[in-house]
Amino acid sequence: MLPLFGSVLCYTFAMSRTYRLFDLLQVLRRHRHPLSGEALARELGVSLRTLYRDIAALQTMGAEIKGEPGVGYVLKPSFLLPPLMFSQTEIEALALGLKWVAKRTDDALATASVDAMAKLAAVLPSDLRDGLEDDALIIGPSWKRPQVVNLALLRRALHEEKKLELNYRDEKGMQTARIVWPVTLGFFETTRVLVAWCELRGDFRHFRTDRIEAAVLLAERPPKRRKALHKEWRNILLTKLDSAACYSNVPSVNAQEDKMNTELVFYTNPQSRGNVVHWMLEEVGQPYRTEVLEYGPEMKSPGYLAINPMGKVPALKHGDKVVTETAAILCYLADTFPEAGLTPEPAGRGDYYRWMFFAAGCLEAALSNHAVGWNPAPDMQLKFGYGSYELVMDVMTDVVRGKRHLAGEGFSAVDLYVASYLDFLMRFDVIEKRPEFTAYCDPLVNRPAALRAKEKIAALMSGQAWDQAKKLK
Repeated sequence: MLPLFGSVLCYTFAMSRTYRLFDLLQVLRRHRHPLSGEALARELGVSLRTLYRDIAALQTMGAEIKGEPGVGYVLKPSFLLPPLMFSQTEIEALALGLKWVAKRTDDALATASVDAMAKLAAVLPSDLRDGLEDDALIIGPSWKRPQVVNLALLRRALHEEKKLELNYRDEKGMQTARIVWPVTLGFFETTRVLVAWCELRGDFRHFRTDRIEAAVLLAERPPKRRKALHKEWRNILLTKLDSAACYSNVPSVNAQEDKMNTELVFYTNPQSRGNVVHWMLEEVGQPYRTEVLEYGPEMKSPGYLAINPMGKVPALKHGDKVVTETAAILCYLADTFPEAGLTPEPAGRGDYYRWMFFAAGCLEAALSNHAVGWNPAPDMQLKFGYGSYELVMDVMTDVVRGKRHLAGEGFSAVDLYVASYLDFLMRFDVIEKRPEFTAYCDPLVNRPAALRAKEKIAALMSGQAWDQAKKLK
């Protein structure tokens, strides 16, 4: 019995030491900087003498552990661990990640992921290999956008730290030539985004890769290393607490994924203020579902009153969030999808919020009262936030006079809001067609997104008319 007991004891000791060595490697891998022997021994629950022996054993096996007693130890990342390091859950995570890369990235990364899967399968024990090849977890189809420029070229610019010359068409349909310093490439479920320092704008910009129409890798390097640019970009984003682009301790990619994968449901009637939101949704460029509600019992039903207690449209549901009131919906969409560029830069935010809420408060109230033929008498004007219809019209005329945009240098949600109201009311002769209004509104209401919205609104109205005709039969 003693020889058998001795064999079992030796085997048990060997296995426990093997696992201890793997634990030591795992601890070293978690730390990029040297860790003292005392700290390592304390974390592993062994003596300092045992730790030194284990480090020597791993070095003999080929692990590139640098350091010495009294200084600290660090593992070079090139050392590869044998298959025993992977648990079943880790294998599932690796397999799912590789499958995602195979379906969601460029051809080169897809091929590399398949090759990596084959290499893992070749060295894994049979019980772990089954987990790698199991189809219990699968990656579904994605919402694909056509990519003119191969993502491999963008990745090469990142790795080689070279400048890129881009031909880019923004959400407004305007094409520009830019030289950028690539920082990082974000892979989201519905889009790919290149983060880069733009020489044209003198700031960091986010370029949707499906809008990049041409890209040339330049020989010139940016004046700053990519890691320094990445750190600077992150620091800037961390300070932007006034928009949906703000970043917390939660990885930003997760937040972006969540908002893009959550369904947008738009409640409207084609003969309502919902048409303003319809235009905004087309500008945002995210998929949405339209629910058309009829005036009357349908808008006052318990189901819809749970969404909007006022029983009116428009309303927007985004996952578990509900937003009502036209101006609020526009601000929410602009902040939630900053890549659409519908919120101005910080320097233009004052005018943005000022005229957004002037339009929502003073302009709409004055127009609504005037449209039904009622205006406050001079002695009552102090009791109304807008004063008088004439005053509001004169202020609005001064605001838009000679301007293409009301806030910052480009088109934003406030332009959409003001232009849609003024244009609608002028077309139906509710307000006079002042030349300042037409000069401001005409280019905006003919934007591609506005025209797409008009087509969809016309289709909804045709559907309503058809339904009403059938009811009369």
